[in-house]
Amino acid sequence: MVLAADKGISALSAEDQALLAKYPRDFAAIPSATNYGEGEVAELNKADEAARIDYLEASALKLLKDMCAVKKRPVFTIAMIAGDLVILDLIAKAGLLDKISIIYIDTYTLFPETHAFLRQVEAYYGFKAHIFHADGIESQAEYDATKGPLFCQDPEYDRVCKVEPFLRSLKTFDTDCCINGRRRDHGAERKAIAVWEATKLNPLAHWTFGDCWAYLKRHGVPYHPLHDDGYPSIGDMHSTDRVPHEKWMDYDGERSGRFQNLVNKDGTKKTECGIHSEKGVGARQAKKSKRESTSDIGGGATVEAK
Repeated sequence: MVLAADKGISALSAEDQALLAKYPRDFAAIPSATNYGEGEVAELNKADEAARIDYLEASALKLLKDMCAVKKRPVFTIAMIAGDLVILDLIAKAGLLDKISIIYIDTYTLFPETHAFLRQVEAYYGFKAHIFHADGIESQAEYDATKGPLFCQDPEYDRVCKVEPFLRSLKTFDTDCCINGRRRDHGAERKAIAVWEATKLNPLAHWTFGDCWAYLKRHGVPYHPLHDDGYPSIGDMHSTDRVPHEKWMDYDGERSGRFQNLVNKDGTKKTECGIHSEKGVGARQAKKSKRESTSDIGGGATVEAK
């Protein structure tokens, strides 16, 4: 069996391969969402889970195909986390990679592993993402020189590095359907989302985090290397922390390590960056993150806007 870690890896640069090599990505570090029991009971539970994943997979494949039959310019915004890789694998399985434009927002504060992993899945699935970043800042080096780590604490950060590039990507492709990986079990503002939401499509709305991992494991789908390092969800370096494994599969557990030390303008806990909720724009930093430093912010590989 080819490990998820090996899929597409040979096409990468030596630097990317070395960066990703320390993460086995063999699913051994991923906690189980189910207590299967033992003996016959375990087998029955596993069969029940398999039937659920069969249903979810077939439903999502049909949904994506039906969407492409009625929408002319769909895009998929990918953040490289577990649910997004489920969607990417389903898009490839449905034969829709040539019909759906894949959007990647480089905030210039992503983990370097995230950039390397994007290049891995591009090679494995045979597509090229359309990369968008802050308007007028053309490289990681330019961001580091003109903005730097302190900009992450600025209320303008979300608008400049996330929301504006996202909205520009939608305008660039004149999209009539934006596919994304939001699910109800993310909690907060997402707890009641539907599959169809105006011009957004949430194909995993009714899936759980455990369902996502059951799918990835079943099909040996490559997953973000930092999942092996204790991160259930991966965002920006300055506001993403590891989460104890026992909390990963809790309701809203996946994203509990995101937006650390950040609050909204009204003082409530920050759970969105503003791409999917206006409330997330203009958040302020409650206190300096223990992980934030000049050396670990903005260390990702330089990528080119398209």
